[in-house]
Amino acid sequence: SIFLACFAARFATVSQSTAGAPQGGLILSMTRSMSNAAGTVSRRLVYGKDDALFGSIERQQGDKPFGTVLDAGTGIHSLRWLATLKTHKDMEKCVAVTADETMQTNCQREVESLGVDDHVDVIIGNWFDAENPLDFGGDDNDDNNDPPQRFDVILADYLIGAMDGFSPYAQDQMIPKLARLLKPGGRLYIVGLQPLPDSVPDDPHASLICKVRQVRDACILLSGHRCYREYPVDWIQSHVSECKSLDLLHTSQFPIMYKQATIVKQINVARAKFPHFPSEELAASMADVLDDLEDRTFKATREMGRIQLGFDYVVTAEKLTSKLEI
Repeated sequence: SIFLACFAARFATVSQSTAGAPQGGLILSMTRSMSNAAGTVSRRLVYGKDDALFGSIERQQGDKPFGTVLDAGTGIHSLRWLATLKTHKDMEKCVAVTADETMQTNCQREVESLGVDDHVDVIIGNWFDAENPLDFGGDDNDDNNDPPQRFDVILADYLIGAMDGFSPYAQDQMIPKLARLLKPGGRLYIVGLQPLPDSVPDDPHASLICKVRQVRDACILLSGHRCYREYPVDWIQSHVSECKSLDLLHTSQFPIMYKQATIVKQINVARAKFPHFPSEELAASMADVLDDLEDRTFKATREMGRIQLGFDYVVTAEKLTSKLEI
C-alpha cells in the first residue's frame, strides 16, 4: 500500500496535462489475436504527450538522446513511459531499480509483457543497504576497479519520498549518490510531490483533502507501517545546489486537481490497514471516520468537479563536464 500512497498525485489530474492517449480461418484468427495483443500493449504505454510530468522531462531533454537510463526508483508507470523512449527518444539501455521484491516481480512481468526486456533490466536493491549495496562499478579514478557504469539520464520518480519506507534517514544522501552515477553532461530528473498543508483556512474543500491525508497516514502508523514522506521543492533545489558536480537547470510545477476516484483510492489505502490495527474497536471507529470523509468528499467533488490542492514538480539538473566531484 505504500506505493498506492506514493503515486496518488500522478493519477489525479494535473492541470497542464494533455488529452488523447494513443490506444493502442486459422490464419485470420492468429492475425486477429496478434493484433489484439499489440493493441493491448499500445494502450498500456505512457507517452510524454499524455503525461504532464514525463512530457516535461522530454521537453527538457530536447534533442539530447536519452542513451543509457537509470530509473532509480522504478514502478509500473515509469516503465510504461520508458518503454516508449527506445523508438522515440534514442534510449539504448535502461536499468530499473526497486527495493521491493513484489514490485520487482511485477515490473519484470511488465517489461516482458511490453516486449522491452531486451533493453530494460529490472534489479532489486536498497541504495543504502550496508551489507548488500547496489554496485555500478568502482570509483572513476581507481584503476583497480572494474570500469564504472555511468548513465546519460537518471530518473528519480517520487524516489526521495518513497525512501522513508526503506532507508528512512538517508534522503539527504540520495542526490549526491545519484550525481556520481551520471556521465558528464548527463541529466538528473527528480519528480516529487509538494507536501500538503495541515489545512487551507480559506478553502474548506481543499482542507478535506488535507484531512484525508492525515487520516490515511494515521491508519498507516496504527498498522505499524511507515508513511510516505514527501519533500518540498525548495529542499530538493537546495540539495541539488549543494552538489558541486551538478548544475540546477530548471524546475517545473504542475497544480493537482483531485477527482473523487483519486480521493477514494487514498481512503481505501487507509481501510486496507484495518487488519493490522491493535484492536477491532479501533478499526471500527476509524472506519466511521473514513466513511464520513468519503461522503463529504463526494459532496464536495459533486459540487466542484475537481478540487485543486498542491502541485507535483520536476527538478532538472545536469552533471558538470569537468572532473569535479562532490
